[in-house]
Amino acid sequence: MPPAPRRLSTGAIVGIVLGVVFGLPALSGVLLYVSSGGQGDRHHVPSLSRGGGGKGSERYRLTVPQALLDGQYTLVKDLSQTMDDSLAGERNGRNEHNMKTVGGQYTATSGEGQQTLMAAGSYGEIDDPHHALDSTFRGMNENEGVTVTTPTKEITPPGAQEPLTCEVYAYVRSGQSGSIAVCGWSDRSTVATVSVLNGSLDLDELAMKTSRIRGEMRVRVDQGAH
Repeated sequence: MPPAPRRLSTGAIVGIVLGVVFGLPALSGVLLYVSSGGQGDRHHVPSLSRGGGGKGSERYRLTVPQALLDGQYTLVKDLSQTMDDSLAGERNGRNEHNMKTVGGQYTATSGEGQQTLMAAGSYGEIDDPHHALDSTFRGMNENEGVTVTTPTKEITPPGAQEPLTCEVYAYVRSGQSGSIAVCGWSDRSTVATVSVLNGSLDLDELAMKTSRIRGEMRVRVDQGAH
């Protein structure tokens, strides 16, 4: 009998982005999840958004634009290949299926100092968007050296139709420390986060940016496409 297929597990690719960019191994500040195989309720994060979960009939993929927010941030490094390679062999879990991962490191073009913005996520088929996003934030919060300083809350920016889930956490890792603001969303085909380092920790401000970035990264897929 062939061995059972590998399943996505929490922490399978968490920390890749910060590990690559900031040399902070195993600190999941920018990415992901992945599904805990149905055991995540033990550590449920309250009031997580279902993101676009209500748009179950629409399918999306994620892209890494060369610029975000009308050119306010420019792409410094496309991390998609590194991140997606780490998911090889683990693209199918109990909640997520046929997942592909993308992400990019961006810097502010002016007026933002050395602010770094990370946008990363996965797309494919998601049974329960709420569970995927719950796992994402749990993957961040349960890391050693991480302390949530502004608890997770749901924010719907003015003019937006889909809510976001946001928080601020502090980290101490490998002799470095700091605070990171993060907002995320999930729907039936995407789960992603946007994080800001060396910038404002105002979650309402980040939520407004993330709402726009969601519209720039998320591209509708033809329902007949495979």
